[in-house]
Amino acid sequence: MSAVRAMWQAVRLQAALSRRSPEHALVLLIAPMQTTTMLALTLNAHRADVVANAVLAPGLIGLWVASLDYAGRIVTEDRWAGRFPSLIAAPVPFGLVVAGRVATVVLVGSAAFAESWLVAALGFGRRLTVAEPGTFAIAVAVTCLATIGTATLLSAVFVMSRARDVLQNSLGYPFYILGGILVPVAALPGWLHPFSRVVFLSWSADLLRGAVRGDTRGWPWAVLAVLGLSAASMAAGLWLTRRYVDRMRREGTVEFS
Repeated sequence: MSAVRAMWQAVRLQAALSRRSPEHALVLLIAPMQTTTMLALTLNAHRADVVANAVLAPGLIGLWVASLDYAGRIVTEDRWAGRFPSLIAAPVPFGLVVAGRVATVVLVGSAAFAESWLVAALGFGRRLTVAEPGTFAIAVAVTCLATIGTATLLSAVFVMSRARDVLQNSLGYPFYILGGILVPVAALPGWLHPFSRVVFLSWSADLLRGAVRGDTRGWPWAVLAVLGLSAASMAAGLWLTRRYVDRMRREGTVEFS
């Protein structure tokens, strides 16, 4: 219960910070434009069979961008703003604080799914019907959890790396491809399939598209795969976070911005 309370307080902190930093919600401006572009190309090519891909892809991209962009800056911003010493002095693991704050941004980014649906319905007259709404809701929930776990891990990796900007700028499009966000993994070269399956987005994309089309064979295994990757990322992120906090304390660099 103490861990839950700590994360809840972190969520409240991030909500207060985001109200003063609206750039954290910029992904919600990007998703409608991406949906417009993808749907226009899809419909112009008379590929009504992949409309679901074009509507779901911006939502998945929005989640990834929200986590990738903010995870790379969360600790750096805290140190620059002078919040870092107070946060690590609190009697709760700093990793839980990072996870709670990242969760807030990820939940905001999940609104890109609704935006994409609205753009398709109002702008193109294409109402995406979900054949299996229960499975779809589960898929969105586990995808958000996996994004939070991955973002927590990325936060630790970026802080410990000396090439943060390079990593942050290079982890976009490769993961869109490996994650099968627009083009299913089955359409990729066979040698890429093993790499794709260690990216939670590939399982999430297949699960969401299957729920829309009513093809949910094997969905429990896909859910378990996403949850397993989420747990592994979160555990690794919390461990790395504890390591860099301990290192800063030993080296006396906590106050450095």
